Amino acid sequence: MSFLTAAQSASIRLIGKKPTTFFSSQGKFELELTDLANEVAADLTKYADWRTLVTLQTMAGDGTTIGFNLPSDFARMPFSQEVARANWYTWGYVDTPDLNFWRDLINGLASPSPGYWIILNGQMQFQPPISAGTTAQYYYISDKAVVAVDGTTKKSLFDTDTDSLKVSNNARDNDRLLTLGLIWRWRAQKRMEYAEDLQNYEILAAQVSGADRGAHILSAGNRRVSWDSQWAYPRSLGT
Repeated sequence: MSFLTAAQSASIRLIGKKPTTFFSSQGKFELELTDLANEVAADLTKYADWRTLVTLQTMAGDGTTIGFNLPSDFARMPFSQEVARANWYTWGYVDTPDLNFWRDLINGLASPSPGYWIILNGQMQFQPPISAGTTAQYYYISDKAVVAVDGTTKKSLFDTDTDSLKVSNNARDNDRLLTLGLIWRWRAQKRMEYAEDLQNYEILAAQVSGADRGAHILSAGNRRVSWDSQWAYPRSLGT
């Protein structure tokens, strides 16, 4: 299974033709599909906490370092994710509620042990610094939803026909998601009716991600809410 097979399936349904190449082609239709493919991958990365994209990041404290650069493939943190201390299971770092509170912390506001964290300026920052001998850990969602033909090299973007989408462990489901994603996005781009195509895509995405057991994002705007979605912030607001 690859981008080529998924794109060919979409092409047959869209224009009644089956191109033999896409990324090496200068045809208008082929160029459109290769561009849209990366939109589909980015959309799916945001759609759910795919277990294939979950990665553990570890930061060793030295008692002075406050900020640790986010991984180069960092897309976001999973829902309800915490920053924990390795080998300490009862209490981890606390999510800073807002920037004003963070300002007060760095200006001397007392902090409970082990402290607070915030994502700021491309870093995971801590106040107070992670103490020496302590390791902080968090899971994040990688933006590398594309796998090269060797089956191991992960990428953020499609750039060859032999690349494959991998948000699920089921190769056929990945191909179907890419095919349906290409279909609705191409028709939407052409100002054609695409509501049914979008619905088919989102139903499949909900089914596949539901089997994956990752949390789901509540869509905003004119997109429907997945039947098995979870709130991004499960607690009461304003408390």
